[in-house]
Amino acid sequence: MKRIVIVGAGFGGLTAAKELAKKDFKITIIDKTNHHLFQPLLYQVATAALSPADIAIPIRSVFSENKNVEVFLGEVKSID
Repeated sequence: MKRIVIVGAGFGGLTAAKELAKKDFKITIIDKTNHHLFQPLLYQVATAALSPADIAIPIRSVFSENKNVEVFLGEVKSID
């Protein structure tokens, strides 16, 4: 099984990981936070229409059913 490392769990990283998780790959996601923040709804948190928990989704929960995806909290300093 080939391994793919995705640095960052923003919109692009999550979308790529979700699509690749359907195939025969071992996927590692590295992000400096343990949640994905849905930034388009930040204004609703500022106006008290939503709570912060409503727009911050734990990354691991997105992939809880995908056994071929692992998530690490960290920061990539360099790539070899």
